Amino acid sequence: MFSTFLLIFCSLLQVGNETPIPGQRERQTQPVQQQPQVTPNPAPTQPTVPSQPVEPGQLYFQSILLTLPDYNQVTVPAPDRAVLMSLKTEQRDADGNIIRDSEGNPVIVPVRRGMRVFAGQVLGNFDDRELRTVLKMNQAELEVARAEEEKKIEVDYAAKGAQVAWTEYQAMKDGNERVAGTFPEIEVLKAKLAFEQALANYQLQKYNLEEVNTKRTIVRESELARTEVLIELRKIFAPMNGIIVKVEAAEGKWLREGDAVLDIVNPETLWVQVFVDAKRYADSDIDGKHAAIRATLANGKVETFQGKVVVCDPNIDPQNKFKTYIEIQNRRVGDYWLLQPGYCNVDVVIQL
Repeated sequence: MFSTFLLIFCSLLQVGNETPIPGQRERQTQPVQQQPQVTPNPAPTQPTVPSQPVEPGQLYFQSILLTLPDYNQVTVPAPDRAVLMSLKTEQRDADGNIIRDSEGNPVIVPVRRGMRVFAGQVLGNFDDRELRTVLKMNQAELEVARAEEEKKIEVDYAAKGAQVAWTEYQAMKDGNERVAGTFPEIEVLKAKLAFEQALANYQLQKYNLEEVNTKRTIVRESELARTEVLIELRKIFAPMNGIIVKVEAAEGKWLREGDAVLDIVNPETLWVQVFVDAKRYADSDIDGKHAAIRATLANGKVETFQGKVVVCDPNIDPQNKFKTYIEIQNRRVGDYWLLQPGYCNVDVVIQL
């Protein structure tokens, strides 16, 4: 009887192990839901090349990247270790003309981000007080050198002295030729020596006037020019037409040589970046080809541009494509450019 009861109990225990606990299967099979990762402003996927051109002799791209060429983005550096004294400039209109007040003086405004500047425009300056003191010294030294260069009295005096000595020597020599012994030979020799000394002095004074003083003047002029250049280098010039996108330093700040002061970009010229299938095209097939660019702007307006392939990157990426850059000329409406760097709704057709 006990054996029968034990057998029934073990059977029930085995069945219990095979029966899932209520709710257990759901916990085991239900996948764990993870919070999605939010990526701000995801970059568009790399544009691809169609398997066949849109039309014979054409290569088509969409949603491409507009970039600024390296030569159209510049960081203006500090030329030397110095204090940034001023970050101000004259105000200009859209054409680059200086705006003046009622008295005709330029209107001076602080340099700021977003300001449009023009090549050669002075945007500020570093401390140049010591250099201006050196400049005054150079100017004074140059004036003295020029005065010495123009001073001919020593040469004239030496020339007259040589002429007198020659006259005395020639008179003694002629006298002895007419009447022997008129002048002792020793006196004639002394007169000749005096003439030769006076002649040498004249040549020395002439050399000093024409060579030494002239070279001294050249040296002073070079020193003055060097100081003037150093003062000019303490000024902050706009190296090109463009827009200030960042002001890195502030007035009164001590900067080291090479420290960034301003960042300027010029969106007048842009590069269209596309990826060409290296299996179907070589860089020699693409380089120098003309392209048509069709851009859809934010307001839905469509603008077209003409461009030309200017760079083909020799490196091929893992997707077997190589970068190609098409140069186009941007257009401005008022103070704003139609195209901006970045990924844009742009179609590109390269004419092969």
